[in-house]
Amino acid sequence: MTSTTPRLTCDQRQEIIDLYARYSHAFDEGRADELAALFTEDGVFEREGAAPVVGRDGLAALVRAAAERGPGMRHLVSNILVEASEAGARGQAYALALVVGDTDLRLATFGRYDDEFVPTPEGWRLRVRRFTPFVPAVLANAVLAVTVS
Repeated sequence: MTSTTPRLTCDQRQEIIDLYARYSHAFDEGRADELAALFTEDGVFEREGAAPVVGRDGLAALVRAAAERGPGMRHLVSNILVEASEAGARGQAYALALVVGDTDLRLATFGRYDDEFVPTPEGWRLRVRRFTPFVPAVLANAVLAVTVS
C-alpha cells in the first residue's frame, strides 16, 4: 500500500471479510444466484489449469454444476488478509473444501484465494477471485476419514 492508497475503514474491512463467509455458505448450499451477486456483473473466477468463468450467469452455472454432483461440500476459509488497493481492496485467504458423505469425509481441494474487491452501490463485490490449489489433482476426492459401523 502506498501513501496515496486510501485506508479501509473497520466497517469496509468487515464487509469484505463477510464476503468470504457469504461466498462459502452460498456455494455450499447451492444458492447460485446469491453467490453470483457477490461478484460484479463482469466478475471473474479463475482456477489454475481451468478456463476462467466470467460474468454472473457463468458464476451461477458453476455453482449449479457443483450442486448437481451432490450435497455435502463445505468450504472452510481461514487466514484472511485484506488491504486497500488503488481499485478498492485486495484479499488473500486459505480455502479448504471438504465433501461430507454419509460414511466418509473427502478432500475436495485445498489452496489459496487471491481476490480483488471493488466498492459498488450494492456494497463491496468481488471483481476477480483466483484460486490456486496447493494439492495435486490426484488427491481430489481422497478419503480423509471413514465411519465404521
